[in-house]
Amino acid sequence: MSTIVLPQKTVRVIKSVTNSTYLDIIGLAIVISASVALGYHKTEYKFSFNNHHYSFLLGYVSIVNTSLSMIGNRLVTKKNNLGNFVTTCNTFLSGTIDYLLGNVGAILTYPVSFVGNYLAFSSWKKSRVLRNIDTIFYRNIALGFVFSFLLNFIAFKFLSENGVDWKVFFAVAIPAGITFGGTFNTARMYPDNWFMWQLYNLTKIVQNILLVNIANTAKYTFYFFNAILGYITWNDDRKKGSI
Repeated sequence: MSTIVLPQKTVRVIKSVTNSTYLDIIGLAIVISASVALGYHKTEYKFSFNNHHYSFLLGYVSIVNTSLSMIGNRLVTKKNNLGNFVTTCNTFLSGTIDYLLGNVGAILTYPVSFVGNYLAFSSWKKSRVLRNIDTIFYRNIALGFVFSFLLNFIAFKFLSENGVDWKVFFAVAIPAGITFGGTFNTARMYPDNWFMWQLYNLTKIVQNILLVNIANTAKYTFYFFNAILGYITWNDDRKKGSI
């Protein structure tokens, strides 16, 4: 992959911004303000059980979940392993919300994300070496797409009452494949993996627009720009041989 070449002074400023708490606050502010301004916090999921009708405050829960995901992502960007732990714990809630919003494949795909995030957390406890791209990098990406397309097809074919909606299928399966490969590669700390997360964020923006999840749309828009900062910071540390 091509390398971004910037003056060292510019890199130092970018690293300072990337590792700052201010950017954490800005990310949270974007998600919360966008969700509230567009009324997403009022979103409810209505269901019945034993002839009783209930309303689940999906909007509020989704905003809280997105905020936790934001915190986890920012910690990972700063190479803090607590971020992998937060993301691992957050995976179950994220999958539940995606399923309620219409992503039937979530019931099968999110367990893979859970395992991948846990492997990243476990791996970072043992070693934190910033690596160059190797065959394992591409192998992980390939495995990610195999898992995603297989599991999502099973879910859409056998778990969905409406059959396979191919538009939704690809909108769900493609970002899931990228996130599986990206999560597996996060465990090995490839700076170039941030390019994968940029592609993932773009596909998730499209997916969440289709699912009408405003909180996640705002989150992944922020993540897209955060991935650029993450790559510049990690790549500079790799060249210097430092964490």
